[in-house]
Amino acid sequence: MSVDKSTRITFFGGTRTIGGTICRVKTASAQIVFDMGHVVRPASPMFSGSLRPRSTADLRAVGILPDIPELYQIERQENLSICISHNHLDHTALLPYMANEISVFSTKETCKILKLISEAEIEDQPPLRVTGVEVETWQRVGDLQFQFVPVDHDTPGAAAIFITAPDLRLVYSGDLRFHGWRPEISRAFVEKARLFEPDVLLVEGTRAGDEARPQVTEQELVQLIVDAISSEARMVYFNAYPRHPERVLAFARAAQAAGRTPVFEARTLYVASQFANGLLEGVRVWADDDLPDPVRQWVEAAHLPLVRAVDVRTAPSGFAAELAYDKLWRLIDLGLAANGLYIHSNGAPLGPFDPAWDNLQRWLAHFGVSFRSIGTSGHAALGEIEQVVADIRPRVYLPIHSFHPERVVAHGIPRVLPDERVDYTLSDLLAAASMATRA
Repeated sequence: MSVDKSTRITFFGGTRTIGGTICRVKTASAQIVFDMGHVVRPASPMFSGSLRPRSTADLRAVGILPDIPELYQIERQENLSICISHNHLDHTALLPYMANEISVFSTKETCKILKLISEAEIEDQPPLRVTGVEVETWQRVGDLQFQFVPVDHDTPGAAAIFITAPDLRLVYSGDLRFHGWRPEISRAFVEKARLFEPDVLLVEGTRAGDEARPQVTEQELVQLIVDAISSEARMVYFNAYPRHPERVLAFARAAQAAGRTPVFEARTLYVASQFANGLLEGVRVWADDDLPDPVRQWVEAAHLPLVRAVDVRTAPSGFAAELAYDKLWRLIDLGLAANGLYIHSNGAPLGPFDPAWDNLQRWLAHFGVSFRSIGTSGHAALGEIEQVVADIRPRVYLPIHSFHPERVVAHGIPRVLPDERVDYTLSDLLAAASMATRA
C-alpha cells in the first residue's frame, strides 16, 4: 500500500479571529509552525483570575495551545521549528509555553525588540529564546526551507514568510500595510511573492469588516497630533503601544512642534530609543523607583531629566506626557492639574473588546480628562489586500487573521476558507476551491 507523502497544512488558530494565527506546514520528516499568538475567543473556556492552568496540558485541552505534542517535549526536535512573523502579542504570546529545545526564528529586528521588551519588563513575559536571521536568506528544516521577506507594519522587523516543500510553495503574508512610513517595502514583498509563484497564499484580512474609507498615513497622523496638542490649553496625555517605537518617537516630535516637553515612561523610551538615530533633545522621563537594571542604567548613562508630579502640577500646559493604563494613578498625584486631553493612539487597552477599555474611560471621566482617538491601522484595507492577491496570483489563496475572511474576494483566483484542525494537502485545497467556485 502506498503512503501519501504530500505536505500538509493545518491551522490551529487565526482562521476567524484577528490574531492568534497558528499554522503548521508538515512533511513526512519535518515541520514548521507559524506564528504562536493567543487571542480571546468569547465562546471558548478561558483561564483567568484565580482559575489557573495546572500545566500546558490544560491549555491544550481547551484549545489555547495548539495540540502539537512535539512543541512541549523536552527532547530536542531537529526537524521542527517555529517562525515568528513579527513581535505583536497576538503572534508571540504563546511562545513561553514552548519547550526551550524548540528552535524559534524571526528577523533580527523582531529578535531585537523582543529582547528589549523583556529587559524593560514592559509585559509579564519571561525572556524568549529566539534566533534572529537575515531576511531573504533561506533556512533549512529537514526537507522544508523558509525565509523572511520584509513588509511594512506598525512594528519593527515585520515580515512575510516564504516556505518551500517538496511538493508546494507557500507564502504567508503576516501583517502588512501600504500607508505606513515605508510602503515601498510592502510593494516589494508583493513583487517578490509574484516571482516566487506560490501554490498557496495565506493572506491577512484584518480590515475586511471595516467601512471603506481613506486611511490616515503615519505622516498625516503626526500633523493631526500636533494640531490636537496645539489646540489644548490643559495637560495633554498620550498612550501608544511600546511595540511601535516609531509612533512613540513621533509623539515626541509632535509634542515639541506644539511647544511642549515630551515625557515618557522610562521603559517605553528605552525600547523606542534603540530604533532612533540618537535621542531627541529635550525629552524627559517620569521618575520611577521601580525600574529594571538595564533601564535604570540607561537613564543614568543618558542623563535623562526626571519629571515628577509636582513638576507637572506647576505648569501642566507645558507638558505632553505618556500615560500608560497601568500608570493611571498618576492622575491622582496630579490633583487639580489632572484634567486635560488624553490621546489614544493604538495603545493598550486596544479597544472596546478589552475589559480594561471601560475602566480606562471611567478613570478619565472621574478626573475630567477628555478622550480622543488619533491613530491609524497597522493593516492594509480590504481593497488593498484583494489587490495583493490579484498581483501575486497564487494557485489558491486562504484569507485568515480576520473576523470576516469571506469578504476577501480576488475574482478569478481560487479561494478556500480553511477550518481549524483539518490537514490540507495542495490537492485538497485546489479541489475545495473548485467546489466553492461551482457552488
